[in-house]
Amino acid sequence: MASLYDAAGLTMMWSVLDAWLHGTAMLRTAGVDAAAFAPFARQIAEGVAAWLPGYAEQVDRGRFPAEASALETDARAMAHLVEESEALGVSTELPRLLKAVADRGVAAGHGHEQYPVLIEEFGRPTP
Repeated sequence: MASLYDAAGLTMMWSVLDAWLHGTAMLRTAGVDAAAFAPFARQIAEGVAAWLPGYAEQVDRGRFPAEASALETDARAMAHLVEESEALGVSTELPRLLKAVADRGVAAGHGHEQYPVLIEEFGRPTP
């Protein structure tokens, strides 16, 4: 079990770091350095971490009411992130990955549910 927790933790660690690096790459195009972005990014990460207990309840119940926003709304925002990345000339690989998973959830009929419904997509083998 310890090894499985370690692997799950590494998934979170690298995902957070990759997201920060992508955001940093975007901001560097406007001359913003990583040190200036780090405090803002930390606030975002702490805010997202605060959602985890409520999201965990939804995952454990298997019900995902859109209390904050619907997955289809998030997918539209992800499309904007892809477009913005393209316009800035930075990699679109990460935002395209995020959008692909969200799009699969929407296509599976979960567009009106909240983001944690994507547990259904992450619980399946890669298509």
